Amino acid sequence: MTRYGLHRTGSESYRGYLRSAQWGFRRVRWFRDCRARGMEPACLVCQVTLEQAGTLDLHHVSYDGVVQETSTGTWSAQEADEDLMPLCRQHHQQLHRLMDARKEYFGWDRRRASVAIIARMIRVQRRARRTIT
Repeated sequence: MTRYGLHRTGSESYRGYLRSAQWGFRRVRWFRDCRARGMEPACLVCQVTLEQAGTLDLHHVSYDGVVQETSTGTWSAQEADEDLMPLCRQHHQQLHRLMDARKEYFGWDRRRASVAIIARMIRVQRRARRTIT
């Protein structure tokens, strides 16, 4: 059995989902709901806000709730809000580079690996800030 990085978790067809209108609507709904609860969405690592950045990525810690209808090929975007994590583009790409390349995360579920990597990225960010000041 071949062991894959977490980028291979689930179906390759999730790429189709991430390009679908349903995902676009789900993203808008996530940000709207976050603001409705009185929170400004911000990158979990660097704290840059949606307003400052103009856009943020949403990282999936689980694709539960994402279903493709077999007969029509249409997607259903029913992820729980807590299955999505806001990150700036730079930190989202860094998360995937670490998650997909490091063998230490192989065999972990996507949520556990995401949380561990983000915590590590935050520690590195804090150390870098202390060095600069």
